[in-house]
Amino acid sequence: MKRKAVFFDIDGTLYEQGKPVEESAIEAIREIRRKGHLAFICTGRSRVMVPKEPVLSIGFDGVVASCGTYGEYDKETLFHYPLSKEQYIKMITTFRKYNAMYILEGTEYIYYDEEMVNDFENDWYLRHINTMLPHNFLPVQKVSDINACKASIHARNVEPEEIYRSLGEDFEVLEHVFGVAEFVPKGFSKAKGIELMCEKLGIGLEDTIAVGDSINDVDMLKFAKIGVCMGNGSVPAKECADYITTGIHEDGIYHAMEHFGLL
Repeated sequence: MKRKAVFFDIDGTLYEQGKPVEESAIEAIREIRRKGHLAFICTGRSRVMVPKEPVLSIGFDGVVASCGTYGEYDKETLFHYPLSKEQYIKMITTFRKYNAMYILEGTEYIYYDEEMVNDFENDWYLRHINTMLPHNFLPVQKVSDINACKASIHARNVEPEEIYRSLGEDFEVLEHVFGVAEFVPKGFSKAKGIELMCEKLGIGLEDTIAVGDSINDVDMLKFAKIGVCMGNGSVPAKECADYITTGIHEDGIYHAMEHFGLL
């Protein structure tokens, strides 16, 4: 079989917070690499938020992070498209105007706003980031040169549609649940990240497989030659997939790799 490049989402696909990666998934990813295929992480998380344990230690050829704005292969950065100063200032101004809690996500640091967050204990996600990255979680007020690729918000006390409209000309808005959304620069997505990675490595689109589960995986499931949705995936992801495998804790990744003859 010709070498394939397989792009795996993390959350809800490979890994569920607080639970180990399934042994069958680890076995499948290591086996496809032994067979000569390439395995990549393709995530909405920024690079600094991709943990060595329990994710990278499985063994991957590369990482596409921050919804396609960053990519590395064999631990070498191949592309990186950070926000411009004008872009993140527009974001910060808008989020503050509508009193939305936000973070700016970079390859090395995550930035939060002290004016919008009084106490980490009030938000489980901020507590999680602070615990995971105690030295890489910085207040925007104390950073003169922010290096971020995207943003995420939790609009707790406002109608988020106003925020989406205000930033919609410059950013793709990916709403996960009401008021919880990611903002990615126009033109970038997980699909764009796959395209850039394939261009850099000389991989044909006909040799790509994407595996995901949620709204921010839809574009890559459509873009790759084969789009695989996990059995636990969202309705939009399932509707655009070429194949629906079993759930994350039902050996879904293993079954998908076996189904397409990669094992």
